[in-house]
Amino acid sequence: MAASTTRARLDAVLNGQSFPADRDALVAAAERAGDEQTARAIRAVPPVEYGSPSEVVSSVSLAENDHPAERGDTDSGTGPPAN
Repeated sequence: MAASTTRARLDAVLNGQSFPADRDALVAAAERAGDEQTARAIRAVPPVEYGSPSEVVSSVSLAENDHPAERGDTDSGTGPPAN
């Protein structure tokens, strides 16, 4: 089974993260947050520079039934929708 996390956990790690960011910086953010499950999921993504939270979200394996399209969520960013 591939390492995965939930969208909520990933959003919590990405909140406040500066972009662009490479995989190692994202893993470090998850580890600082004390979220080893999300750190493992991020370690599994390609070692490239990610330009935005939405690029990370589309690369990380999300837990079954936690994909944005399955929830009707069309916003691929993090945080509350802009008004």
